[in-house]
Amino acid sequence: MKLRCMLGVFLWVALVAGSIAVASAVDSTPGDSLRVRIVAAVEGATLVVEAGDYAGPFLISKPVRLLGRPGATLSGDKKTHVVTISAADVEIGGFTIRGSGRDLSKDQAAIHTTGARSFIHDNRIVDSLHGIYVRRADACRILNNVILGDGAVASTVGDPLTSGLKPGESELCDVDSPQDRRGNGIHLWNSVGHVIAGNTITGTRDGVYFSFTDSAVVRDNAITKVRYGLHYMYSDDNTFERNLFSENAAGSALMYSKGILLRGNRFVANRSHRAYGILFQSVDNTRVEENLIEGNTLGFYLENSNNVTVRGNQVVGNYIGMRVSDSTAGGRFSENSFRGNIHPVETSGANLANAWTVDGRGNHWEGALTLDLDRDGIADLPHREPDLFGGWRRSFPAIGLLSASPGEKLLRLIHSRIALPSLPGVTDTRPLITARELP
Repeated sequence: MKLRCMLGVFLWVALVAGSIAVASAVDSTPGDSLRVRIVAAVEGATLVVEAGDYAGPFLISKPVRLLGRPGATLSGDKKTHVVTISAADVEIGGFTIRGSGRDLSKDQAAIHTTGARSFIHDNRIVDSLHGIYVRRADACRILNNVILGDGAVASTVGDPLTSGLKPGESELCDVDSPQDRRGNGIHLWNSVGHVIAGNTITGTRDGVYFSFTDSAVVRDNAITKVRYGLHYMYSDDNTFERNLFSENAAGSALMYSKGILLRGNRFVANRSHRAYGILFQSVDNTRVEENLIEGNTLGFYLENSNNVTVRGNQVVGNYIGMRVSDSTAGGRFSENSFRGNIHPVETSGANLANAWTVDGRGNHWEGALTLDLDRDGIADLPHREPDLFGGWRRSFPAIGLLSASPGEKLLRLIHSRIALPSLPGVTDTRPLITARELP
């Protein structure tokens, strides 16, 4: 009798356990299965994820490779990050990633990493706050991702020099704008040594944001229809090459930094009431070489910046080509080409603290005198580029109606031959006869 009872109990337990196992299998989702695989994987394992929708969120806390087949989607719960990387040497690539939380105070993102040497590549990110957020994680590689924000650029933004920006971990979250509920495409904070290449970013708040991030290389990215294509503060010794910043409220705003190289980039058609192709505020010991600065409201603005070399750039078709404040000193401007700008240069004085001829070579100025008796490609007479109405135009915008008027052209012609006293502007002692072409 006792044996029968014991057998009955064992049978009942087995049936219950089997029922639970069957129920668990029925309730398990593709996202659950993927989480189990990630937890069970050994360090260094490669997990290939087949096409399908995998409900997150996901935590990667060991060095593994997570690779999606075409059609593999990681979907967040819209409450936190979709993918959190907390280990070094993690690779994630090949996914569509969507549905992060929208809490700016928590920097929620499609991919949020604190793991050094993260390799994030070939993903498509949509419907998220920040696209990729790197926090205190060094030597990450972020390559060939497509990051799509919620919308196009607003028609007007505040001037960062007047509205002000605050330092800190999430300072952009404190700035009101028409895009104040959007995050950034790629956000880098307090880290070093990244490579950011081949990414396409559009419709986010800012394209790439640097804060306390040094020694990175950013090349071959295309950033369009955002607020600032590149937003950059307190970051040193970074290189930007062959990037496109186009149709943004401002192409780039770089502040309070040093040792930057901008080479071979295109800052094109960044327009709004106060838009810039490039803005420098307190940027020192920096090189700006062989860039195309075309079709912007203000091509290049330098404020309170020292020892900046500006060489071989094409400054073309902007409303204002360059504005160089008298708080900027030690600037070296040479071999740049100014063509088709309504106002080639604005200054607040004679701009004597900067050099517009370097090593015997000045700049090319469309419409300048071209007398070159010795045929060495350098004009025999200096070129004086006046800023006729700059100060007044900033205080009284209606003065801009006189731009390119016959009266202004006459004053420019007179000043080019006989320096008019007390007129703001720059003097190029060795102007170039022909424009230097970009490589």
